[in-house]
Amino acid sequence: KLDVAIDGADNVDPGFNLVKGGGGALLREKMVELSADKFIVIVDESKLCAGLGPGFPIPVEITPFCHEHTIRTIAALPSCAGCKPVLRMGSSSNNKVDGDEIAVTDNGNYIVDLNFTETIKNVPKMAADLKSLCGVVDHGIFSGMTTAVICAGADGVVVTTPEKRDEIVFNLAIASASIGLVAMLASAISRRR
Repeated sequence: KLDVAIDGADNVDPGFNLVKGGGGALLREKMVELSADKFIVIVDESKLCAGLGPGFPIPVEITPFCHEHTIRTIAALPSCAGCKPVLRMGSSSNNKVDGDEIAVTDNGNYIVDLNFTETIKNVPKMAADLKSLCGVVDHGIFSGMTTAVICAGADGVVVTTPEKRDEIVFNLAIASASIGLVAMLASAISRRR
């Protein structure tokens, strides 16, 4: 059991639903995050979106056996309406085609990237539907798992929590000045010894 897990995300929507796994380790990432009491996500503002789907493909880890059937079954799910499933080719560590061979995860599975042109209507429903399919190992939707999102942007750093939907804005200049002050104090103390 972990006290806290800290990781990034490929996309974050206003409901704290995340897309992770663009680098191909979605199952292992989810296992770590689920074993932690708190899961803190750190992103920059380019990762924020109005809704999951069009901004970043949803990776789905599937078994190699009957993978074509699994892909067709995923595409037929009503909760995945409008998705174009694409079998990841080349390296499993990115969602760009960079080879002729099917990408294989560290777990020996394949990844299908679900490309959407429209926002996913019900993210938790889609996550549950995908997880229930035979042949699906897991997916890159992390829904209901996030304790806090720390987002860096042009106006500073914002910490947002799902429970309160509150925002605490830290001015980066003040934070930098505070770090500088602590460093000066530490230096002064060490010189006195």
